[in-house]
Amino acid sequence: GAAAGVYQQARALVGAFVVDKASQRKAILWGHELQRAHGDLVTEMLALARSPVLRQVEGYLARMMDILGSIDLMAVCGHGGDSLVGRLFQGINSRIDTPGELVQAQAELEQLLALMGGALAPLLDLKDRLLRLSGSMEGTAAQVEASAIGALFLSERLRQDDAALAQCFVERSMSLTQTLAQMRQAGSTQELQIEQPIRLIGAIQNVALVVMPAFIGSIASIATLSASKTTISPTEAGELAYRLRDIISQLKP
Repeated sequence: GAAAGVYQQARALVGAFVVDKASQRKAILWGHELQRAHGDLVTEMLALARSPVLRQVEGYLARMMDILGSIDLMAVCGHGGDSLVGRLFQGINSRIDTPGELVQAQAELEQLLALMGGALAPLLDLKDRLLRLSGSMEGTAAQVEASAIGALFLSERLRQDDAALAQCFVERSMSLTQTLAQMRQAGSTQELQIEQPIRLIGAIQNVALVVMPAFIGSIASIATLSASKTTISPTEAGELAYRLRDIISQLKP
């Protein structure tokens, strides 16, 4: 049930094996380097998945969503929270509902955008490294499968002449098959590890660096108009609030 290329590799392995020089040592070491290489690849993949740049960008996005989710544009524009109780508690709640608070939020959003822009290149490098590593793991998996098939063939070939040696190849085939099963089970985890930087890159490129600058410009205009006592219509405020909700939905994982 293996792929044709795997059987070709298995035939090449068996063809290069000199039966007259067979020994238990050679049988025990059959495919051993591939298993060690697999372990090294897993260790490297885990190290990349723990890259600090992932945690940093996730933190930037989380903070950006916290700020955006706290902005009450209708209230900032004077179209909400006009009750006496609302006015009394402005400034001590968790909402951004005054022009002054909006100016502070704008400054932090600009800082977050700058940090995200600086993290884009490291994220792209990380994504490329993960993709190359995934390709190496796929190639190693094919070699492991070929080695398992070759070991099983040799065990049958040597069974009549050297039962002990044949048993060594049986054990190697079983061990390599177990390694292959582990590699296939880890496939979904590897896909998630690769998807993580790709998702963050998309959030930075498509939202943070494209949509957000224009939105920040809009809220800066609100602060300027509020300072000059110019009224913003409910329709204009509502349109901005809609854009804000759309940005938040795009940033959500």
